[in-house]
Amino acid sequence: MVAYKFTLTVIALALSAFLVIKPALAAVRCETQYGGGEVCVKTGELQINKMVWDPIQKKFVDNLGLNDHRFAPGEEVTFKLQIKNVGDATFAKVNVADTLPSMLTLAGGSLNFDISDLTVGKTEEREIKAKVVEDKQFPTNKNLICVVNAAEVSGDNQKDKDTAQLCLERKAAPVPAKKLPPTGNQSWIFVIASATVSLLTSFYLLKFKRA
Repeated sequence: MVAYKFTLTVIALALSAFLVIKPALAAVRCETQYGGGEVCVKTGELQINKMVWDPIQKKFVDNLGLNDHRFAPGEEVTFKLQIKNVGDATFAKVNVADTLPSMLTLAGGSLNFDISDLTVGKTEEREIKAKVVEDKQFPTNKNLICVVNAAEVSGDNQKDKDTAQLCLERKAAPVPAKKLPPTGNQSWIFVIASATVSLLTSFYLLKFKRA
């Protein structure tokens, strides 16, 4: 009987410990890649999703590829950051750091900021505006460049990182139009003048030959 009671006590303690221990959360973030397919990756209890505004579809997307809108020199680009707590406890302080590629300059918003008291299930959103560099700052041997913008979030030993691709295109310089000969009345004047000169020259030579 004593052994039976001891066994029940051990089972009860083990069950209690199992219920008290905090389970590890395995969250997943899925996004569409610029190749067209969807990719899902495991994350921790803190997630960040980086998106870029598509001027053609009029919405934020994960990536823009070669067959999508291409941003011209001086054009503005809008990014959106979504920071979400997918765990079961509040994050007292979360740091977000965004890194722009060299072909983009900051035009609005902040690249580094903190979020306080990110509660369970809550999502914070921020927008960052950037501008494509001028035409003269493009590499001399490239008219089309695809760049990647990265953002990272960290807090309470949790980290996550996400990127968004977009393509930049320098427009080719217009080819100057060839200069055409004058038309209309000016061409008729030119023809009459040439004929008159030829006639006078012939008359003069004929007169000189008879003399």
